[in-house]
Amino acid sequence: MIHITPEFDELQQIFDAAGDGMCVIARDFTIMRANDAFAVMTGTSREQIIGRKCYDIFEPCYHASAACTLRRILETGQGFDTDITLHKDTARERSYILTATPLLSACGEVIGIVKNLKDITERKRLEQQLISANQTLERRVTERTQALKEREKQLIRMIYTDNLTGLPNRLRLLRDVEGSQVPVVALINIDGFEQINNFYGYAEGDFILVSLAKLLSAALPGNGYRLYRVHADEYAIFMDARQVADLPGVLDKFELLAKHITSVIPATKFTNNQQQVLLRVTMGIAFTTSADPEKLVIKADIALREARLHRKSHLFFQESAGIDARYQDNIKWAALLQDAIKHDRIVPYFQPIHNHKEPQNRHYEVLARLIDNRGNIISPFQFINIAKATKQYPAITKAIIEKSFFLFRNLPDEISINLDVEDMEDAATATLIQEQLAKYNIANRVVFEVLENHRLEGNSAAAQFLKTLKAAGCKLAVDDFGSGYSNFAYVLSLDFDYLKIDASLIKNIDQDASSQAIVKSIVTFTQDMGIKTIAEFVHSESVFSAVKNYNIDFSQGFYIAKPGPWPLNS
Repeated sequence: MIHITPEFDELQQIFDAAGDGMCVIARDFTIMRANDAFAVMTGTSREQIIGRKCYDIFEPCYHASAACTLRRILETGQGFDTDITLHKDTARERSYILTATPLLSACGEVIGIVKNLKDITERKRLEQQLISANQTLERRVTERTQALKEREKQLIRMIYTDNLTGLPNRLRLLRDVEGSQVPVVALINIDGFEQINNFYGYAEGDFILVSLAKLLSAALPGNGYRLYRVHADEYAIFMDARQVADLPGVLDKFELLAKHITSVIPATKFTNNQQQVLLRVTMGIAFTTSADPEKLVIKADIALREARLHRKSHLFFQESAGIDARYQDNIKWAALLQDAIKHDRIVPYFQPIHNHKEPQNRHYEVLARLIDNRGNIISPFQFINIAKATKQYPAITKAIIEKSFFLFRNLPDEISINLDVEDMEDAATATLIQEQLAKYNIANRVVFEVLENHRLEGNSAAAQFLKTLKAAGCKLAVDDFGSGYSNFAYVLSLDFDYLKIDASLIKNIDQDASSQAIVKSIVTFTQDMGIKTIAEFVHSESVFSAVKNYNIDFSQGFYIAKPGPWPLNS
């Protein structure tokens, strides 16, 4: 509150020096004093202000309420402050804080009002800019958050969705099985799909996969069944039985569904670019009352393989059928093989190959053996398929190559080493073979035996690698010729040096007329082409004599010698 004193007239100097606009108003609202800042803020001169009513200075929208407010100051002696907006002659708005304070006499009587105007236009502008910036930031944060949420949804879709068919993938299946009560899974695999890809091309293969996905989707009854694509040519159907009591009914429905699918697919012609392809599928079905997704899918896969083995269209996994025991056996062999590789217990054995015309020239086939932690010698027939399935096969090839090359580095004898398609397709193995040949300068004494099968024929990469070995000085042999997939044109195409006649034709050659006729034609062909022949499975003197009578160049079998570690006793 401001008190009137005898020195009141001296307030003009204070008014003039103040940066804020100030004026003194009498009880009748007449302006008694004002400074220049007040005049400028109100768009008038000080001479025009003095003696006028205060509400004449401000805009009409203001004075109607202000007069009442000012009157309350006179009545109560309580001041106030508020934000106001004024227009100057330039029509530009300015923002102020208006503070009204009662003016008191020496005896405390309210005799007027002091008004103070503080220009806050710049502050208001900055506040507005800040508000606008905050609004923009909030909008961008909202937009960014929404974009991130959309991106997250896209990533989730990508993680759990098969790109080709748009179906949920194997990872989604495992998550769904994990979250279920009594899950039932059926795996559906296309029979011989690799041949379809090789014959028609991958574009046609993709068309078939998409078309089959649509057909399977249409075949599902709905109500709880869900379709997935879990592998290149493999689909899965999942359903949650929810309660063990519901399981028999669910399995009955799966039986009907399996019969329907395995009958409708062979009857469907998949047509694209005037190509018609017929498919067959095999199904394996499994269930569990404990949601172990990996094991459940493995059981369904075991049932599928068992169905294919027994030429059935579909099969349910049965614990009592010995399938689970086989699964456990596979795990045991995989662990045993891994331990043998880790502790360098993959060793080469050698079996002599007898040269009929030049017996002094010795030749040996190198065979892999596994020594278990008890010292038992294990044949590759017991572990080679497991090695391929568990991707441990390259380690076996590496051990055999390195150890046999080292043993024969300074010997004049020839050695034969089996080479599988997996070896030729594995870049590290192919590089290792070439490095070891160069290291020991042994190429002219190494024969690589290649098993003739559909995976090798037409495989340009494998054929090129074999040609590289030939160019390095190695010899090539066709293994198991006559076992059911014999192709003379194939033998000529890769310039083989040896042809090993399969055991099925040799074991009874001393008495079986059909074997004799086939062997005779093979020998005639090889002699004309300059290819040497090797008889496998020579197990008796009579077979050995017959082999020589048919002019076969070499014999190999237990009658000659059994495989053994180096050095051989013989």
